[in-house]
Amino acid sequence: MATSYQESSSLLLQDLKVTIKEASLIFPFQETLTHERKSMFLSNVDQVLNFDVQTVHFFRPNKDFPPEIVSEMLRKALVRAMDVYEFLAGRLRLNPSSGRLDVDCNGAGAGFVTAASEYTLEELGDLVYPNPAFAKLVTSQLQTLPKDDQPLFAFQDRNPPRTTTLSVLNAAPPSCLVFSVGRRV
Repeated sequence: MATSYQESSSLLLQDLKVTIKEASLIFPFQETLTHERKSMFLSNVDQVLNFDVQTVHFFRPNKDFPPEIVSEMLRKALVRAMDVYEFLAGRLRLNPSSGRLDVDCNGAGAGFVTAASEYTLEELGDLVYPNPAFAKLVTSQLQTLPKDDQPLFAFQDRNPPRTTTLSVLNAAPPSCLVFSVGRRV
C-alpha cells in the first residue's frame, strides 16, 4: 500500500522563493551584564557531536492573530526565554583553561529572521515527505556577524506570501495565509 508522500515526492518544489525581510539579533529582556557571567560546561558527547539541528514547523493562520502580531509575539517570547535559558543568547567558545568548548552565556543575543515566500501552504505540497528546499525556511547564519560570533539559536518566521511584518493582513488573499517557523539550535 502506497502512502501519500511517496506518490507526491516527484512533485517537490525546488525553490521556495524565500525573501528575507529582516534579520536581526535580539537580546534577553534583563541585561546579562547585571548577572554574574557564566560558562556552561559541554559534555564529551556535546564536544564530539557539534552540529546544527534544524527544524521547520508549519501552522495554519488564525484570523485573530495576524502574521505581524504572531511575529512580534514570537520575538517577545524568545526575549523572555533568553532570561531563563541564558545559553540561548550565548556563544560557543574555546575555554583557554580547559581546552574544551563551552557555552559563554554572555547575552550576545539570538538570531531572529522574518522572511516571506511566494507559495501557499497548499502549493508546498506534502509536508510529510522531506524536501531539501525546506532548508530555506531555516536561517543558516546571520550574514552581518563574523563566522565565529554566530548565535547558538536562530529563529526564522515566514509570513504569508506577498505580505511583510509591516503590511496589512488583507494584502494577501485568505487562501494564501500560512505561517511557518524554522529554528536552528
